[in-house]
Amino acid sequence: MNSNKLNFILNIVKVALVVVGVGISIFLFTGPNVTAGTAEVEAFRDGAKMSAAIYFTIAVLLALVAIVFIFFFVQLASNPKKTIISIIGLVIALGIYLIFYAMGTSDTSDSLLLKNPVDKGTVVTTTAGLFTVLLGLGVGVIVILAGPLMGRYRK
Repeated sequence: MNSNKLNFILNIVKVALVVVGVGISIFLFTGPNVTAGTAEVEAFRDGAKMSAAIYFTIAVLLALVAIVFIFFFVQLASNPKKTIISIIGLVIALGIYLIFYAMGTSDTSDSLLLKNPVDKGTVVTTTAGLFTVLLGLGVGVIVILAGPLMGRYRK
């Protein structure tokens, strides 16, 4: 199969996934308002429209995880040095997340003034994820700012 045919097929798959995803997302916007009453909201939550959106999202996420693994295996065979460095970066990010998770947080549903209370584990997990992302963004900004300076010092 030549490259043009493969690109054409991939473009069709992308457009089909977007059309289906947007169509299912429209289902979510046609649901009841929160002020419509508990019974109506629960009926929508347990109904076919919400289930279709959830199952589509799960299917897309599983497909993306599979594609990431396939990508890493192909890259490992074709460009092992850069791929191993990428995998090490992911493992470091996981380690940082686990450190933030182990540190915990003093926040609770009450201190965050949440309308709907959540478990302490949800607060800790979310806080660890946010701190990990913020640390990654901070390191990225530092690398972007230091990049031109490092290029001058190498010469």
